[in-house]
Amino acid sequence: MPLQLFLNELTLTAEDLSHAEAVRMLKGIVEVAKAARAVSGAAVLNCECAINALPLGANFTVAAVRNAGDCVTETLFLKTLQDRAPLNQALQDPGAPDASNVEYKLPEDSPVSPGAAAQALGLSHLLDGLTVSLPTHAHWRGPEVPLDRLELLGNGELQSAAVIARNAYCADDVSYHSEALRQLSLPQFSSGAELWLNREALLPRLRFIPRTRAQIEGILEGDPVLESVWGKLMGIDRAIETWRRTGGARPRFPFNVRPESRSRMGLVAFNDADGNSRAFSDHTDFAPGEGRIHFIVGVEPDRHALIGHVGRKLGIG
Repeated sequence: MPLQLFLNELTLTAEDLSHAEAVRMLKGIVEVAKAARAVSGAAVLNCECAINALPLGANFTVAAVRNAGDCVTETLFLKTLQDRAPLNQALQDPGAPDASNVEYKLPEDSPVSPGAAAQALGLSHLLDGLTVSLPTHAHWRGPEVPLDRLELLGNGELQSAAVIARNAYCADDVSYHSEALRQLSLPQFSSGAELWLNREALLPRLRFIPRTRAQIEGILEGDPVLESVWGKLMGIDRAIETWRRTGGARPRFPFNVRPESRSRMGLVAFNDADGNSRAFSDHTDFAPGEGRIHFIVGVEPDRHALIGHVGRKLGIG
């Protein structure tokens, strides 16, 4: 599943910022999100409001900084990043724990906002995610933030525990957590057969033509191809989800997707579930070896990707 990023609401400032400071704030958010996605393969940025409406100081928003044209690279990246609001929407995900009796606060001896409720940090701890903080105080410029976790037990007793939430304000902080984040992104299945069996729950925006079943089920337990194929299928699925929400002519993928050359189009014509031959031109690579996933982006009955090939590069023997 994608890594859950939570933008720390406690790091937002109500002070006026210069344009240069606002640009640095936006670039910092993108730096962390990009580094996290590079480690985990897929990421969702959870904010209290839509990312474009996020305030950068009292006088700027993300949209205002993007529209000024100073963050072209960052703007392109944000178009490929799945985001959602509000923060607690993550608690509606299948399998999310019940948080109704749990509260997270900064400790009373915190150098900033002592005793304040910490929603993003708390969700990061509860859901095993990563907090994204703006560097508005030295306390936020590090890979870990201490919290007090309060839980009301069934017998009415209030249980308190000191915990640590993962935090990042720069790419180096993400590197600090890289091994743990990588483990979180590993597939929760051990073979291609299990992936196929659970494909509708794991990859709800993808459809598969009949020939792909044997290809996916043929990936055996322990084969390094499994993790690679999962990462690419998950990336396509998340790109379709973002496309559904943001619109546009085409989805934006978090990795290189390119059309097949004209001379090879005959190799990528496969029958769909209705027996119709279709050209699965769009494709991306996966390792190890010369692996390819070919697919078609569709809009009926809803926006989706139809997977036509999961295997070796076609036509090479």
